[in-house]
Amino acid sequence: MESPEIQLFNEVFIQSLELGYQTVDYAAQGENGIHYPFVHVSESISDDVINNKEIITGRLSQTIHVWGYANDRDKFSNMVFQLKQRLRGLTRLSNYFVNIEALNSNAVFDSTTDDDLLHGIIQVEYELS
Repeated sequence: MESPEIQLFNEVFIQSLELGYQTVDYAAQGENGIHYPFVHVSESISDDVINNKEIITGRLSQTIHVWGYANDRDKFSNMVFQLKQRLRGLTRLSNYFVNIEALNSNAVFDSTTDDDLLHGIIQVEYELS
């Protein structure tokens, strides 16, 4: 059985792909044909409480980064919104039930490249059961 963290990671990755977004787990823009806009499913954090030998409960969180061009704010904002809608509706992983506890996002301008970009950061936390 896969860990709860990888089950959540995989589900978020699948949800992003189903929305039609270029989705990566580590590659930077420009590598392997990745171009803006794209979604980067990144950090997973867990706070496990093991009630017995087989039942794990606790909290899981996942960070998702959305990168897009600053001059296409509409597309960028819709990507963030649609991802958040999918995250709100997530109730089941392969071997666990999840209940959303918190969902936060922010967007900042990024001018560290030759392109003016928007960088969105979505942080979602679930109760695991």
